[in-house]
Amino acid sequence: MPEHWLYQDTGMKKGDTIAGLVGWQWHGRPARELPGLEVLAEGPIMPKNSQYHPHTATIYNGPQGNFVFNAGEIWWAQGLTPPPGHILPAHRYAKSQGPDSQVQRMMTNLLMQFVS
Repeated sequence: MPEHWLYQDTGMKKGDTIAGLVGWQWHGRPARELPGLEVLAEGPIMPKNSQYHPHTATIYNGPQGNFVFNAGEIWWAQGLTPPPGHILPAHRYAKSQGPDSQVQRMMTNLLMQFVS
C-alpha cells in the first residue's frame, strides 16, 4: 500500500491513518475482482453501534488504457482545500479535520499519473 506510487512523498507507512477523512459514507470491499484491481487503503470503520464496517479505497485498470481511482469515502475533498466560507462537515460518528498535506500529496500524485 504505502509503496504504491499514490503514496510517494507522503511520508506514510503501512498502518498510518488520516483522522476525519472517511466521513459518514464509505465503500466496503469490492464486490468482485477486476483485472488490475489494487487495494490502496483499507480498515475498519467502527461507529458507536459496534458493528464492523470495512472501508476500502481502490484503483483498477479501465477498458481504454485508463485507470479508475476510488477513494471509497465521501470526505476526500475535505483533505484538499477549503473554499472561502466553507464549514467542515460533521457527523455523529466523525468530524472532518480539513486540509491534510498527505491527502494533498496523494491527489498531486494521482493527477500527475492521469496526465502521464
